[in-house]
Amino acid sequence: MDFREVLMKKVLAMVSLFLVFGCDVRSQLPEKMPDDVSFSLNQTGGMMRAHKRINVTAGTLEFDEVTGNGTPQVKWTKEIARKDAEKLYRAFVDNKFDTIRNDKRTEIAHDAGSEYISLSLGIGQTFNAVYGKNSPLSGQNLRRFQAVSKAIRDLLAKYQDGEVADIELNEESLQGTWRAAGETPDRHTWFLEWTFKDGRFKQLGYPPITQEGKYRVVKSEANRLTIELFDQDGTFGKEPQRMEISAEDGRLKIQNMKGFVKITDPIVK
Repeated sequence: MDFREVLMKKVLAMVSLFLVFGCDVRSQLPEKMPDDVSFSLNQTGGMMRAHKRINVTAGTLEFDEVTGNGTPQVKWTKEIARKDAEKLYRAFVDNKFDTIRNDKRTEIAHDAGSEYISLSLGIGQTFNAVYGKNSPLSGQNLRRFQAVSKAIRDLLAKYQDGEVADIELNEESLQGTWRAAGETPDRHTWFLEWTFKDGRFKQLGYPPITQEGKYRVVKSEANRLTIELFDQDGTFGKEPQRMEISAEDGRLKIQNMKGFVKITDPIVK
């Protein structure tokens, strides 16, 4: 065997190794979203007691956040359109989520947050990816992870910002929990929640507000209710009072405060 034959064999061997190890690993994710799919994003704050959790199924979105700066925990659940879940699943497929691999770790950070994303397609079919100082990513792997993370956050923003249908306000549509939240000019967060269920109400808020008791509708007009609160106790005392509730653009205005969005339907205890 002459020198040229030896050289050619070495070149062919190197090409074969490149084809095996250098090319993209083929994704095993099915093109069509399964009915029992679930997605999750969990962001932790390292040693700080803070987290953000987003859980999504084909029909629901759950949000849970603790910021760690003394503000209360924020939790809510909303129904979502299946087409939005399918759009999110497409981001996982297009970015070959199941092929994302971490770089080799070269150091250990003892106070490092991380972002953990999971995709479940049913029993025994779960794919995970994590990114942080102790779980480095780079290049194609990092770009794909960030694209999937953005798709989850975009879905959260769509429903968190009030993707809601118009309301025909009456006592039946009033049932459930309604929430308004925001931030003061000096960057202090606040929220206020009203829950109405089968003649009982509960009001919660931060800065701390707690009030609960019974209610009855005393007047009903087009997209406007007048209700009376009675047998109540809490921050604002025991005296009966009346208040107006109106609906516009899928949100409620309660006691002259606008922007209440329906978040869930828990039972008032």
